[in-house]
Amino acid sequence: MRRKPTTSSRWLFVSIIVCMVVWGCGLIGGDKPEYWPTDGWRTATPESQGMDSALLLNMLDVIWDRDVDIDSVLIVRNGYIVLDAYSYPFAAKFKRNIYSCSKSVTSALVGIAIDKGYIKDVNQPVLDFFPRYTAASLNDAKKAMTLEHLLTMTSGLQTNDNWRHGWSGLKGMRWSSDWIKYVIDLPMAEAPGTRFEYSNCVTFLLSAILQERTGMPALAFAEKNLFEPLGIKKFSWESNLQGITLGYSKLRLRPRDMAKFGFLYLHKGVWEDQQIISSRWVEDSTRKHVAARGFPGYGYQWWTADAGSFIAVGYGGQYIYVIPDKNLIAVFTSSLMIEDMTIPTGMLYSNIIPAIKSDEALPDNPDKDAELKSLAALWQTTKPVDREKIRAGTADASPSLLPGEYINTEYGFTAKYDPGLVVTDQEELHQGVIFRRKGLKGLPIFGVAVNDIPPGLALKDSGQFLIQLYRKMPQIKDPVMTRQELITLDDGTTANYVEISWVYRWFDMQTVAVIAYKKDKIIGIGVVGNEQMPKDYLAGMAKSLKFTN
Repeated sequence: MRRKPTTSSRWLFVSIIVCMVVWGCGLIGGDKPEYWPTDGWRTATPESQGMDSALLLNMLDVIWDRDVDIDSVLIVRNGYIVLDAYSYPFAAKFKRNIYSCSKSVTSALVGIAIDKGYIKDVNQPVLDFFPRYTAASLNDAKKAMTLEHLLTMTSGLQTNDNWRHGWSGLKGMRWSSDWIKYVIDLPMAEAPGTRFEYSNCVTFLLSAILQERTGMPALAFAEKNLFEPLGIKKFSWESNLQGITLGYSKLRLRPRDMAKFGFLYLHKGVWEDQQIISSRWVEDSTRKHVAARGFPGYGYQWWTADAGSFIAVGYGGQYIYVIPDKNLIAVFTSSLMIEDMTIPTGMLYSNIIPAIKSDEALPDNPDKDAELKSLAALWQTTKPVDREKIRAGTADASPSLLPGEYINTEYGFTAKYDPGLVVTDQEELHQGVIFRRKGLKGLPIFGVAVNDIPPGLALKDSGQFLIQLYRKMPQIKDPVMTRQELITLDDGTTANYVEISWVYRWFDMQTVAVIAYKKDKIIGIGVVGNEQMPKDYLAGMAKSLKFTN
C-alpha cells in the first residue's frame, strides 16, 4: 500500500509558484555531452546524476495518490534519463499529440529555412510570402507585419484565437475553405509589435510560409532536416485539406523524442557535431522578446522563464522544460483540464529542480531508487479501476485483471474490452450500448453497433456510414476520416478498419472502429477516446471483434 502524500506534497496543489528564484550555478548546457542519444537514451540512477530519488518519488507519489491526469514524466540530467514513468495505458512506445509544443518545432523549422537560405530573415513582410493573395482590410499596419511578429505572437491581427475567446478564430480558420486567405484577411486590431496575443492562426501562417518557400510541407521539411538527424523515426503531423501542415498543433511524438528536441536546444542547435540549427537562432528563439501571460516572457514560439530556461507548452499539460543552468530536461504529457494545466510546472519547481543537489554524483540510495522504480512500474501497469483498491490496501487488488468480453449470441460475435469498462447486465445489452463505469479517468468509451447495411455501400467504404452518423450529431464537429483499410480478423473475417478524428466542444477526440458485414447486417466495434489516448490501445479492443458462427 502506498503511503499518503507528505505535507509538502499536499501544498503543491495549493500553490505552484515555489522557489521561483535563481537556481544557482550548474553544468552549462552547451558543453559537449558524453554521447548523443540518436539511437536511444542511456539511463542512470538519479543519485549518479546528482539528484535525490526521494524528491522524485515524492512527486510520483502525489500523482499516484491524487490520480492526477499526468500521463508521463521523463527527466533527463547530464544526458541520462533518471526517470521515465507512464500512467496506464500509456507507454514509451506511443506517440502523443503534443498540441502547442508543435509551435516550438515550427519555430525550429523556420530557423533552419533561414539558415539554408529559403527565407532571408525575420524582417520580411508577411504579405510578401503570399504574392498571389490580395489581403482584405489592407492598410499600413498589415503591410508592416513581419515574420518576427508572427514568431513572437505580436502580429496585431484580430484573430480571437485563444482560450479567452473560446478559440473562435481557430474554428473560423478550420471551417474556411482557404486558411491562408482567412488569416491574412483578418482585420488589424493594432499595429504589429504592440502586444502579445496568443494565436494558433499565426503559427499556421508560419507553416504556410515554410511550404511556400521550401516547396515542401513542414512535415516533410522536418523529416529531412530535423527528425532524421536526431534519430526521430516515429512521428506524424496533420495537414489541412490544402495539404499544408498545421504547424500550431497535432504533431505526434514520443516523450523520449520530445526530450531529444529539448536536448538539441540545450546544446544550442548542435547534434552529433553537426549544427542542425544555428546557435544564434536558438538564442534568439529562447530569449524574452515580449511580456506574456502565464510565464515571464515569450520568444520565437517558446515560452521563457527564469535563469535562461525556456519551455514548450501544449494544451492539456504537454511540456518540454529546458533548464540549461542545471543541464536538465523535463518532459510531461498529460490530459489535464485547463484549470489544472499548471500542475507540472508546480512539480518542476517543488520537486524536480530541488532534487538537484550537486553537479557531482551523490551517495547511492538503492532503497529509494528501488521504490521509485516500483511505483513507476505500478503506475504503468495498474488500471484506474484497480488503483483505488491498491490505495485502500484491499486484499483483492490486482493490476492484471483479465479483459472483459462482450458476447452477442443473436449475431454470433464477441469482443474484448478493458475491464475498467464494466458491463453490469449482459442480457440487457442492445446495439449502440456504451460500457463505462462512471467517474473513471483515462478510460475510453466502448460501443457495439448492429444495423442494416446501407444500400450500395461497399465494405471498403463503410467508414462513410460512421461519418454520416457523426455529422447528424450536433455535439460533434469536424469529423474527418484519417484512415480506412481492409484487414483480416483473427477468425479470418474481412473487416474495415477506420480511424476518425473529431471535435467535441474544444476537445480533440478520436474514434477507432472495426466494421464487418455478416448476416446481412453491418456489425461494428467502436472505441472512442481523447486525442491523447494511445491509438494501439483503442485499436486492440476494436480489432478483438471475432465471429463465432
